[in-house]
Amino acid sequence: MRLHSLTLRNFRGVTDRTVRLPSIGTTVVVGDNEVGKSSLVEAFALVFDLPDDSKSKRIADIQPVGHDVAPEVTVELTLGGRELTYTKRWLKNRSTELTVVEPDGRRQSWTGREAHNEAERLFNENVDPVLWQTLMVSQGQSLVLPTPADAEPLITAVTAESGTPVDGASMPLVSAVEHEYLRYWTPRGRPTGDFAKSAQAVATAELTAAQAAKAMEEVVADIRRAERLALDLDDLSTRLTDHLRSVEELRERKKATDEILLRRDSVRARAETARARLENHTRTRRERERLLADVERFTAIAAELAERRTEAETVAKASAETVHAAEAALAEVVELKDDRRTDVQQAEHRVSELMDRAELDRLMGQQTELADVRARIAAASQVLDGIKVTDRLVAELEDARAKVVEARAALAAGVPDVLVRRVGAEVVSLSGTGLDAGGSAVPAELDEGAELSLLVSGELVVGVPGQVEVTVRAGGEAAGLRSLVDEAVRREQDLLKRAKVRDLQAARELLRKSDTATAELQEARRTERSLTAGGDPGERIALLCARLGIAGEDEEPEEEETAPKGKQQPAVENVPGQMSLFEEFTEDTFDFEDLVVPEPAAPDDLAGAQRALEDARNELAAAERLLSDAEFAAAQARKAADEDRSEAQQARARAELAAERVAAATAELEAARVVLADDDVEAEEEKATAEVEAVLEELTAVQEQVDAAGADEVAGELADALAVANRLQTERDTLRDSLRTTEGRLEQSGRDGLATRQDAAELELAAVRAEHENLHRRAEAARRVHETLGRHRAAAQTKYSEPLQSRIEALGRSVYGPTFRVWLDDDLAVAERELDGARLSIDALSTGAQEQLAIITRLAISHLVSTGEGSVPVIFDDALGWSDKGRLRDMGALLGRAGDHGQVIILTCMPERYEYVPRATFIKLD
Repeated sequence: MRLHSLTLRNFRGVTDRTVRLPSIGTTVVVGDNEVGKSSLVEAFALVFDLPDDSKSKRIADIQPVGHDVAPEVTVELTLGGRELTYTKRWLKNRSTELTVVEPDGRRQSWTGREAHNEAERLFNENVDPVLWQTLMVSQGQSLVLPTPADAEPLITAVTAESGTPVDGASMPLVSAVEHEYLRYWTPRGRPTGDFAKSAQAVATAELTAAQAAKAMEEVVADIRRAERLALDLDDLSTRLTDHLRSVEELRERKKATDEILLRRDSVRARAETARARLENHTRTRRERERLLADVERFTAIAAELAERRTEAETVAKASAETVHAAEAALAEVVELKDDRRTDVQQAEHRVSELMDRAELDRLMGQQTELADVRARIAAASQVLDGIKVTDRLVAELEDARAKVVEARAALAAGVPDVLVRRVGAEVVSLSGTGLDAGGSAVPAELDEGAELSLLVSGELVVGVPGQVEVTVRAGGEAAGLRSLVDEAVRREQDLLKRAKVRDLQAARELLRKSDTATAELQEARRTERSLTAGGDPGERIALLCARLGIAGEDEEPEEEETAPKGKQQPAVENVPGQMSLFEEFTEDTFDFEDLVVPEPAAPDDLAGAQRALEDARNELAAAERLLSDAEFAAAQARKAADEDRSEAQQARARAELAAERVAAATAELEAARVVLADDDVEAEEEKATAEVEAVLEELTAVQEQVDAAGADEVAGELADALAVANRLQTERDTLRDSLRTTEGRLEQSGRDGLATRQDAAELELAAVRAEHENLHRRAEAARRVHETLGRHRAAAQTKYSEPLQSRIEALGRSVYGPTFRVWLDDDLAVAERELDGARLSIDALSTGAQEQLAIITRLAISHLVSTGEGSVPVIFDDALGWSDKGRLRDMGALLGRAGDHGQVIILTCMPERYEYVPRATFIKLD
């Protein structure tokens, strides 16, 4: 048989695929898992096994899940010299079609069940099922060694090559000996037929005789047993009567002591309750002492840290004033430059707009109030909608807040704090990474006159296009400090999002805000109705804004220009430390009074305007020169103030954290005091102690009464006595039953005639033993003759198995070397392997060696039968999974040579295992 092509439609996960196979050579079909490789082998089996109207579960399993379609398979193959095209469709629109082209070219066709029957007949006539199953290795079966002794094509091949009949002999004597042997023995050497029946008859007679003898022995034993049981029953009855009198006496004693035990149980219960109450008050007292100690300790720590904070802030404030004085000088220069620009444009319609602006201001105030009222309504409604804060979440928020404060203090102390101010009309751009503007977004450009303070943990670039660009870079630890701040803030924000609050304080207060929010909501709604009684003020505002030509509430209003305010003297008096450079600059370089330029009158002609512009430019140039000197002095002052500010920030963070701890401890103490005041805690504990002592005294007195009456022992003694009484009654009843049973057996034995039965059984045993001895002599003779002929047949079998063994060894030596040998068992399966002088059973080999030997054996079988009419393809599904690279190379070469003698088909998802197969055809399944 040779496979030429397989076509699958709607088969498991395959929609439509045709695979064409060379009729000779090694073909490697490659595809990923679940692509349908194993489905090819399954489809070939189903098309010959099951008709199109089959209800088998195997057919239901191949239909794609969730699709109401008909699985269909078409196979083209050569079978016994005939070319077959066989198509079958199941489930929907069922059909079967078979076309056969005879060797002489004649073409025949069948459909329906006739097509199925004809295909099945041709397959069974030309394909040996044992050989087909032997050479088709399914997925996961590559380790199974073949046992092909029943494969007719193989038997024919080895018989032809060895010249020896399969059974080793064909003489009539062999049949006669086999027939005689099987009269007495099974093929596995066990007795059968009359011989087995005779042995069984002997065993039965022996058993019957033994049973009769045993029955007589049991009669004698029953007589003795009946006498002993009668004596034991009399003695036990006497002891039981005496013991029952003792039980009644114990019952009377127990009635007298039950009242005392009940009173003791009651007192014990009260004692346990009193102890539990005392333990509870003791825990309360200890907890109150802990809370008082915590408040006192945290208050002391907070006071100490607050003092340190005040000291640090005083120093930092002095340094900040120094910086402020230097920055004031810069502001003077900036103001000078701004003064020259503030009077360029004047409002031309100012007078006509005054009344409209007054009305607009009133409406804007009303609109603002209305927006505030609605915001209050929304805020109160949101509070009432859901409060989801828990004690555990507040604790986590407190921990997260502490970490944020610590991280920001460390960041502020470890990175530059840069103040950027736009002092002129030129554009000032900002960019960089790791910038912190106090939680606000960093703009790309500064507005005119604006200033921005930045903590720089990465890099800040401040530039004036076309003039100057300044880069500030943080130190090496800045990135780590920024990462700590970001992580702490992110964790705090995550917790705040979970709590749906703004901050920690809001979380603490959230549970107390519900009533306040309800009152706030009612009051706000009354205010809203009052403000909107005359209509929405927004419409009137829009009308006035349109008439005045000013921006609406959704637009950014233009800043009003103000007239120059003139110069102010910088406040640098009494600022301690770090002022030498600023004082030198202000005293020796520039007199600020010189910067105050009187406001020029508006010129009436062009020449006057030009002269005024020229004067303004000259004054601006002088101011810019002064600005450069003032910036240098301010930078020196900032540098000196950085360390003081860093220390103050850290002291502030520690003081705030300590204050939060004091507040938390105080709140917990106050909550406990609401439940029970401090003075009442000890009083309650003393009261509980006295109660316990009183109950224990009462319990002691009751216990003395119990001990005096022996009440505890009476119950145990009574229980033991009842148990003994029950046991004695059970023993008495058992003895009575045994005596009755024994007497009954003796009466029955007298009626059965046991002595006569024993004599008859012994006579029967002697007869069957004589007959069995006769059959045994004949069976032993047949066995000896059969064993003699069997030894001769084994020698013949060794000779006819030699062709398969030789082929296996020849193929195996190309992989393992010249020392490779194998031994076959009676089923022509490999039983042992020898390599380099070491002979091992198959089970003792490694997994890889077993798999390789299984493949070599199948290739040897294929080689032997490849020239006969019964040859079939060799199919390996996912083999060589346990072989190393060297063995893969040798096995690849062997698979390539095997294709020279027949059709070898390999299915795999690992094509690299077969890259060493020469002349192989690779088919890729997508």
